[in-house]
Amino acid sequence: FGPERFAQHGRSLGDAHAARFAPKGSTAFFPRLRDNIRILREAHRYIGAQARAGQHISPAGEWLLDNFHVVLGQVKEIHEGLPRRYFRDLPVLLDEPLAGLPRIYGVAWAFVAHTDSRFDPEMLRRFVRAYQRVQPLTIGELWAVAITLRIVLVENLRRGARRIVTSRIARDQADAVADR
Repeated sequence: FGPERFAQHGRSLGDAHAARFAPKGSTAFFPRLRDNIRILREAHRYIGAQARAGQHISPAGEWLLDNFHVVLGQVKEIHEGLPRRYFRDLPVLLDEPLAGLPRIYGVAWAFVAHTDSRFDPEMLRRFVRAYQRVQPLTIGELWAVAITLRIVLVENLRRGARRIVTSRIARDQADAVADR
């Protein structure tokens, strides 16, 4: 999207989001985060084992191996900057596919999805301002934008890591068939 179309998308997302404050004790957000970290660790171990065995590693796999310490640093910042109780006090989305998750997660998810995980502060400002013209965010949600973007980017990285591993396994199976 160009800047104007991106702002338009922010407004339309604000129109589409139905949200309310979650019942006390809601924790839908945290199992998802733990699962993403678990899958990233598994992918890192698998790709590392392939590399140690002398197998060809894709550029994306090499990036994950070389930058996994950065990913872990971001995960640590998420844990340190994200008290469990904090997200329990934010409005949650009512409609699928993100029902029960914080509304700000939906905003961050849409931003990442339409920027291919590239961070552009000006585009983020435009997007959030456009969203708020339709549906104002709470001060708590605005505070949570940065950490939520990290969470969504980790989730997006998890999807990429899973594709790397799945492709590698499929390639190995194809090689085995060809060898037979």
